Amino acid sequence: MKKKALWEPHDSHLTNVAKFIRHVNEKHNLQLQTYEDLHRWSVAADSLQSFWKDAYLFLELAPPHTERVGNMLEDEDTNAIPLFPPPQCFTSDFLNVAELLLRNGNADTVAIHFVREGMSGTEKVTWQDLRTRTRAVYDAMVSSGVQVGDVVASVISNSVDAMVICLAALSIGALWSSASCDLGQDAIVDRFAQVSPKIVFADDGYIYAGKLIELEDRIRQWSHKLGQDDNKLSSVVIIPYCQPPVDLSRIHKGCSFERFLRRGTGRKLTFKHLPFNHPAFILYSSGTTGTPKCIVHSAGGAALKVKTDMILQHDIREDDVVFQYTTTAWVMWLLNFINVSSGASMLLYDGSPFHPHPTILLQLAEKIGVSIFGTSPRYLAELKARKIVPREQFNLSKLRVVTSTGVVLSENVFNWFYETGFPPQAQLISMSGGTDIAGCFVGGTPLLPIYAGEIQVKALGMAVDIMDAAREDAVSVQHLGQAGELVCTKPFPSQPIAFWGNAGNEKYRSSYFERFGPYVWCQGDFIQAEKDTGGLVMLGRSDGVLNPSGVRFGSAEIYAVTEAFPEIEDSICVGQRRSNDTDERVLLFVKMKRGHKYTTNLATNLKAAAQAKYSPRHVPSYIFEVADIPYTVNGKKCEINVKQIVSGQKTAVSGTVANPESLKLYEQFLHLPAVGGVAAVPQSKL
Repeated sequence: MKKKALWEPHDSHLTNVAKFIRHVNEKHNLQLQTYEDLHRWSVAADSLQSFWKDAYLFLELAPPHTERVGNMLEDEDTNAIPLFPPPQCFTSDFLNVAELLLRNGNADTVAIHFVREGMSGTEKVTWQDLRTRTRAVYDAMVSSGVQVGDVVASVISNSVDAMVICLAALSIGALWSSASCDLGQDAIVDRFAQVSPKIVFADDGYIYAGKLIELEDRIRQWSHKLGQDDNKLSSVVIIPYCQPPVDLSRIHKGCSFERFLRRGTGRKLTFKHLPFNHPAFILYSSGTTGTPKCIVHSAGGAALKVKTDMILQHDIREDDVVFQYTTTAWVMWLLNFINVSSGASMLLYDGSPFHPHPTILLQLAEKIGVSIFGTSPRYLAELKARKIVPREQFNLSKLRVVTSTGVVLSENVFNWFYETGFPPQAQLISMSGGTDIAGCFVGGTPLLPIYAGEIQVKALGMAVDIMDAAREDAVSVQHLGQAGELVCTKPFPSQPIAFWGNAGNEKYRSSYFERFGPYVWCQGDFIQAEKDTGGLVMLGRSDGVLNPSGVRFGSAEIYAVTEAFPEIEDSICVGQRRSNDTDERVLLFVKMKRGHKYTTNLATNLKAAAQAKYSPRHVPSYIFEVADIPYTVNGKKCEINVKQIVSGQKTAVSGTVANPESLKLYEQFLHLPAVGGVAAVPQSKL
């Protein structure tokens, strides 16, 4: 029986995607009617290029007064074009992302509402303010010798300063790379030592959850390390936050932000128009098991993909107020940066989402009139656990879309969102993509219903398929409803143009094309298509797929069980297969909420729930209580690290693990007795 929809489309004719369908029909003499029609056309061999070209013009990415753009790819036959080496897109076109983002917006209207934890009030930055501040930083950068192709890096919070510095760098044609202030010195060096920045900007402190963290010692350490290894570094510019200010004499090439701005000579802000494929953004893989990979995205590719996802896919409109909770170390910061020109204005927030009170973001959404609210499953689950009911406590009548990404959004949270959580008119969009592509493989649409636990659709222009995870050749199992590897089989403009460094080409190939070859991008995610609704279910990372007795399933299925138990605060589920084991077994670790105890009865109920919801093979062999769950700074569970530890494999822990000390808790589980695939009697905390 088909599941009941939690949300149904309304006023579909007003959506951006409906307008785009009408535009495409008129231009190409087509009769597309539905989202399925549009997606099928957008990835067909004879029209994929037309889709991306039409999106490019419809979204007004080209410089003003440009009526024509070139073809996306030189070869008309997209079936004959490998995805590796990455194809060059729109090779005859030139643009500048900073110009694109700053070209619209009336001078006196607010572009950014900025709120920072620990600071009172809201800073309202008009479009004129934004242009003026960008011009000043641009002027000082040019005087500092920054040129086309240089790297400008920042260890900076999610602030207006970050937006301005990035805009200034891109206007010159420099590359932008950022890290969040909470990264350790080794994590910062791991990133920036690879890309040799000309200038690094750094906040000297930040506040999170009511605590001031001073960064002078950390800056001193990483600045000297970077300066020792690379003589390209000309300045480390300190942005003041703490009192007293940083002792600049302790910082390698230290310079105050005020003194840096005095380098300017009064230049006007100009924009260097460069090829569509010119490198603009350096992002980093999570790097939980080693040095992060430096992923280089093109100016045009990132802008076109983000705009397509946000405007056509998720329906950001010209009068929207857009919010995305993020840090500068996450790909969502790049999406948020480009979104400054997608709506009327944005809310920018720096700090804890639960301080000084757990409803601070909802309070701001009400006050500023947010209509697009970007967050994560973990945030929504925390609201649910705290019994916060946004629809009753706040006036969120302007809220039209809530987007969620980072990890899997469970059925429980979907149901809570619509039954008791948020206003029922809001569309809850679960999306999945990544740093790798600066956007989504799968996401939402305002043209179709929403079902609990499902992502609505494949993203426009993305030839997504599901391949048999047990085979080395590329065989689709999507039509069978089986779980498998998420892949993309045709080129798309936001493919990375390179991985930085001498070994970058091989890292690029091995990351996505080692499994199925150069014509199939393999993302490393485990996914399944629902035959009755057409929706998609993310099941976790492929390298974390659980495989007891040859039955493959994702950790997300186990989390859907644990989230139904209110006494459990968090959990992590991994497979264990040591060198002397003949089969893999499932280990589940739970962190209890304060005031609740782990009991044998709880473990028994967990096992029964897993079997009832899925199958006997989903029942964990062991369930243990642990004091902490390891996470990356971007909020992803470190399943691979834990799996390696309990399986007796070496694990390299990078600086992106927010709580690395928690990994030691799992070493004691390496020598568990074999249970031959039969569920053991659960044990209490060791």
